[in-house]
Amino acid sequence: MTNRCSRKRSCASGSAEDEGVFAAPIIISNAAYAGIIEDQLAEIGVEASAILLEPVGRNTAAVAALAARVIADRFPGGLGLLVPSDHYIGLPRVFLDAVRQAAATASDGYITTFGIAPSRPDTGFGYIQAGSPLSGPVARVAAFREKPDAATAASYLASGQYSWNAGIFLFDAATMLGELAVHAPAILATSAQALAAARQEGAKFFLDAGIFASVQNTSIDYAVMEHTSRAAVYAPLDCAWSDIGTWAMIGEVSARTNSPEPVSVSAGDCLVHAAEGILVALVGVENLVIVADGTRVLVAARDKSQDVGKVVQALKDRGLDTYL
Repeated sequence: MTNRCSRKRSCASGSAEDEGVFAAPIIISNAAYAGIIEDQLAEIGVEASAILLEPVGRNTAAVAALAARVIADRFPGGLGLLVPSDHYIGLPRVFLDAVRQAAATASDGYITTFGIAPSRPDTGFGYIQAGSPLSGPVARVAAFREKPDAATAASYLASGQYSWNAGIFLFDAATMLGELAVHAPAILATSAQALAAARQEGAKFFLDAGIFASVQNTSIDYAVMEHTSRAAVYAPLDCAWSDIGTWAMIGEVSARTNSPEPVSVSAGDCLVHAAEGILVALVGVENLVIVADGTRVLVAARDKSQDVGKVVQALKDRGLDTYL
């Protein structure tokens, strides 16, 4: 019925009539992770339809363009479900039921996103405001909102009109290609050129480095969703979702233990992830995330752990890419 796409992003496809049926996934990720992707696919017994490997990251607009093109070519009439790999879904059956319900709207030409039922006024997520209803829990998108301050987040929660933007999209491939052609034609064209010039090894496609590096680095939200009249949202979706792109969220869903265990003296509510053999000692601190791995140590306030991307950018700016 649908396609799963990814950061390792994955995409699976099929027609809306084949309810409950997913085609082999399309994996989109950085070329540096090619070996890991193959190992993990083998571990779970899954064979990918295609593995598209980026020489550099160019955000989700390029990913959506690549996914839509491959789905249109390989699965005519198929839907695509674009799913970032750094998400945890504790109730997969609830999520799949939502996908099935949203498939009809996607088949009607709406790029449908999934709004997570907010459990707190979180300032680390973008928000989606639902507008006029379309079908069941699916409505037109009234507005996309950037990450708010605390007071604004509280007002969103109180209104009942807003949900967290999970960055998951269900779409008809032809619709996505058409909206990219209108709102981001350069991204669509350059991504297609990089794919056409890709070097193929079995299911792996190494996108042309020179061409793909010139693709605009922006999200599908900015490139298409904030401009299209075809944006819809399934909300609220309560599927025990967490964005484990932050260390704080990893701590909420992970049962990982460290060896050796951290030493804690008058410390509270701290999350420690340390590589084997590294001892971390905490004295008189609270609400911290500490990550120690090899020559790298990250210390962050738990409520600021979503800002780790700023550290990545700072390292790049200083030419310290070897620490990434």
